[in-house]
Amino acid sequence: MEAKLAEFRKAHIQKKPLINWHETKSSFISILSFLRGKSYEKKPKEDTEKVEDEEEKSINSWQIILLKFFVWLTLFLIFIRLEFGAIYFIISLLYVMWSNLGRRRGRNQLSAYSVFNPNFEKIQGTFSAED
Repeated sequence: MEAKLAEFRKAHIQKKPLINWHETKSSFISILSFLRGKSYEKKPKEDTEKVEDEEEKSINSWQIILLKFFVWLTLFLIFIRLEFGAIYFIISLLYVMWSNLGRRRGRNQLSAYSVFNPNFEKIQGTFSAED
């Protein structure tokens, strides 16, 4: 009985390779693509650009936001230790307000004008190129 088991194990080991290079290569590529934030799957060109931009923005933006928060928190704790915590907090709030002033709205976002003007009608008293 043991001889048959030994023969079965030898035959089974010989049939199955120790390293499956195809799986190893595909897993290595998937790990690299995840770390780089890109995918190597074939997609139509138009969809690929949009999807890659959204994926890169979502992955990178959260990583950057977390990094900025931890740096801010570390500096905040240092300034609290130096007894300048309130000043650091106020200056950091002013910086956040200033940095958000330069943001442009996206293609599908409504402007402040269109929010209060849902039918996109011309408001009396405004000038345009037609006038």
